[in-house]
Amino acid sequence: MATLKKIEFVDFGPYKIIGKEIRTKHESFNPIFQSKYQTIPSLWKQCFSDGTFDTLAKMSEYCPSETPDAYEGYMRDFCSEDETFTYLVGFFMNANTPVPKGYAFYYVPACTIAKAWIEGEEYDIYPNAHQLTVEAINQNGYVVDWENYFSCEVYTDTRFGIPKNNGQKVLILDYYIPCIKKS
Repeated sequence: MATLKKIEFVDFGPYKIIGKEIRTKHESFNPIFQSKYQTIPSLWKQCFSDGTFDTLAKMSEYCPSETPDAYEGYMRDFCSEDETFTYLVGFFMNANTPVPKGYAFYYVPACTIAKAWIEGEEYDIYPNAHQLTVEAINQNGYVVDWENYFSCEVYTDTRFGIPKNNGQKVLILDYYIPCIKKS
């Protein structure tokens, strides 16, 4: 089972998140879903194969020191009516970074984030990371900052990429959510 290994509250931004995006839902095995929405895994696969990450990696001078070796999966704009949201695969970059043609971006204002480490097997991390992080936010005297809301999977080399490539089953996914101190 996925568990919260660590949480810290840190200043973050301002940044841009730059990459390729889709409008999707949380995955379902329903064939109608598969034909109507591009899946998150298919977007990742596309971005690794079509040069998306190569282009962003060549812009490393714009990468912030907080996430120098990470790939990010950034979620925002959840619509409760149809349960869709925007999912962008890319990199956090400095706020003044020029956006390459054909790429999407969102401005991320300066904020405090809950930076959680979610540990477990990959199949168990994804469905539990959000809830574990929100619970820890509330237990530590903070609340989610809904005005600046996003959530973000951060795939660091150290805690995720290298262990996965070495065949380890238990990995650590960094997970970010903006929050504010309870008043």
